[in-house]
Amino acid sequence: MKRALLVLLGTLLTATAAVTSAGQTEAPLIVAYIADAGELVPVARFDGKTWRNTWPEPIELDAPLPVRELREIPLAWLGQPVPLTWTTWPRPTGSPQTVRVTGVDRDGACVQAITLTTSPRNMPAEGLAFNRPTAVTAMIESSSESDRLRGDVVPHFKTALRTSRAPASGAERRETKQHVLALASADDEFAAEHVDLHTLLQDPVAHVFFIEAWRQYPGIPSDTHDDALSYRGWFRREAGGGGRLIPIAASLTTFSTAEGKLPRYTPIGILRLRTGAIWVMAEWGIESLTIVLFEVSGKGVRTLTSADISGC
Repeated sequence: MKRALLVLLGTLLTATAAVTSAGQTEAPLIVAYIADAGELVPVARFDGKTWRNTWPEPIELDAPLPVRELREIPLAWLGQPVPLTWTTWPRPTGSPQTVRVTGVDRDGACVQAITLTTSPRNMPAEGLAFNRPTAVTAMIESSSESDRLRGDVVPHFKTALRTSRAPASGAERRETKQHVLALASADDEFAAEHVDLHTLLQDPVAHVFFIEAWRQYPGIPSDTHDDALSYRGWFRREAGGGGRLIPIAASLTTFSTAEGKLPRYTPIGILRLRTGAIWVMAEWGIESLTIVLFEVSGKGVRTLTSADISGC
């Protein structure tokens, strides 16, 4: 399953440790997503220098499992034999637990991820697991300053609108997009009360936010045209959290609320590594789930790697 927005990285890792500008090192790490029934799907691995995803993509529903036992899993899938002991971080509780890998299975809908079964099997889904203990914090999904953030993000929303351009190809798509852009450009009432904060996530350690703001225009036929704008990305607060809101990496997109094709993000957790903060997020399509790792700092955001979990 190929994705247009994300580049999947897939080469073997080495066992070298990374040295940061402060002289710190980070040991190699394997990250897995906790699927249903406590099964693990490896989604990324770090060799001390580079993040990659080399676990196989999901297989078709009627395709046989490529391996049946742990000993059959090729070294190339993780760059080493499958670790038998993992430390989990269940998202609802955040309480680490040690589990043992017991076998190979599959999980998903039309296409299914190859999973590692575990014992015990009572872990909540949508958490993370690691081949070594790793510090993780939960993202804050609501904020006491949401009203203020709505007002602060609107000027940046307007700036992105002024500098937006039509897609380079696809005459029909350009036409359906231009309608909502034309209305938005002439919108004198584009104020905070007309903007919906669809997503608001906050790093509990740093004054960094992931925000998605929507502005919908009901007069446009959403079944044939884009009728809404989405402005989303990462932002930071200046000087101790009380200053200006500054975009780190944000972009504007038009979309149809009827089609529901705009991918949405839900939080999983933030890895606290010596090399920086790694946001792990679930990207949901209409019938797909992808886990994405972002390296986020006050200066920029970089997509590290991603892994498809399921889809149709």
